[in-house]
Amino acid sequence: MLVKFISIERHFSGRYALSEIMLNPKHIVMIAEAPSWKRRLQEGQLPDGLHEATTFSRVVLTESSPHQSEMVLVGTPSEIQSKILKNQKHLLRG
Repeated sequence: MLVKFISIERHFSGRYALSEIMLNPKHIVMIAEAPSWKRRLQEGQLPDGLHEATTFSRVVLTESSPHQSEMVLVGTPSEIQSKILKNQKHLLRG
């Protein structure tokens, strides 16, 4: 089961961009607030169009033992968890 999220990616040019991604929640190891990204938003480093109240979370994923990768998603840890749980319930109904 894949769940749709919005991530922030940094391009080779150093600019940030928003990307829609599909993520397998079974690979999530940790979700934590990412206050440094809120600061980047306030400083105007992130793409236009994001509301000033936007929050961000750092997500750690397992790839293959012992490697991990990290990404930044738009939303609080609670919002991300809620989206994952909502998607799981939807699949169980059939």
